[in-house]
Amino acid sequence: MSPLRHRERGIILIVVLLAVAIMSVMVVAVSALTRAGIGNEDLEQRRLASHLAVRSGIEAAKAIILATPEKKRGLLAGDETSIDLGNGISATVTLRDAAGYVDLNRSDPKLIEAVARFSGLGKQADGLADRITKLRAAVEPALAGAQAKPASGQPGQAGQKGAVPGGSAAAAPALDKIKQLPPPIIFIAVDQLPAVLGIPADDAASLGAGLTVYNPTGEINPLAAPDQVLQAIPGLTNKDMSVIAMARKSGTGAADARLQQIMQRLPGLLTTKPPRVFMVEVKLDEGPSILPGTAARAVVRLMPQGPLPFGTLALEEE
Repeated sequence: MSPLRHRERGIILIVVLLAVAIMSVMVVAVSALTRAGIGNEDLEQRRLASHLAVRSGIEAAKAIILATPEKKRGLLAGDETSIDLGNGISATVTLRDAAGYVDLNRSDPKLIEAVARFSGLGKQADGLADRITKLRAAVEPALAGAQAKPASGQPGQAGQKGAVPGGSAAAAPALDKIKQLPPPIIFIAVDQLPAVLGIPADDAASLGAGLTVYNPTGEINPLAAPDQVLQAIPGLTNKDMSVIAMARKSGTGAADARLQQIMQRLPGLLTTKPPRVFMVEVKLDEGPSILPGTAARAVVRLMPQGPLPFGTLALEEE
C-alpha cells in the first residue's frame, strides 16, 4: 500500500474521532440542559404548590377566627397554631387582633415614638412624635376645608342659626362634623417610615413588631399587644402587665375585673371591644411538593353584614 493511502486513512480516522468527540460533548450538553429544564420545572411546580398551600392556610386562619367565640377573639395575640392543610402538608398559623399594635395614623404620636424606642430604634426615635404631628397638621386643614366647603349655587343666609358668612346653611352641619373627621391617612404601610421620617432602613426593620396602619381606632387591646407596645403605654406599671398576662393565661380576657380597673385608670388608651381586623401569618412546615418555610402575611377584616365574611386589606407572600 502506498504512503499516500496510509496518510488518507490516518486523516479519516482523526476526523471520525473528532466527530465522535463533538457528538459526545453535544450529548452531555443536551443531557445537562434537559436535567436543568426538568429541575426548573419541578421548582416552579413546588413554588405553585406552595403558593396555593399558603393561600389555603390563610383561608384556614379565617375559619379559626370564625370558630372562635366573639368574646375570645380579643385574646388572639400571635400564638402559634399548627394546622393540617391536607395531602400531608402542615403549616403554622399566627393570629393577632390588629388593635394589639399602635397605629401610625390613628394613635397618639407620643405613643408611636415610645413603641419605636422600645422596638429597638433607640435615639433614632427622638423627635418622632413631633415629626408625625407636623405631618398630620399639614394634612388636617385640607380635610377640614373639604368638609366645610359650601355647595355651589347655595349662598349663605345671614341671621340663620349656625350660618356662616359667605357660606350656606348646609355648611353649618359640615363645620359641626370637622371635629369628627377621620384621622388623615399619611402612612399606608409601616415600610414608609424610613423614607418619610428619614430613618435608616436597617434601623426601622424591627418596627413591624409594634406598629401598624390597620388598627381601626388607634386604641390598644392590651390582651393582644406585644411587650414593646405594653411597655410604651404611659401609666402602665409592671403590676398592670402581670394582671394583663394573667387575664390572657386564664382566658377571662375583658371580663377580668382588675383589667377593667386598669382601663378605667387609662381612659382613651386601651380597648377590649371585639376585634374586627386581624393580622394573619402562615408558614409552611413540611409536606410533599412544597417549599418548606414559604410564608404569607395578610390583614383581614371581619364583615358580618357583607356577602362574604371577610375582606382582605393586605396580602404579602415570601
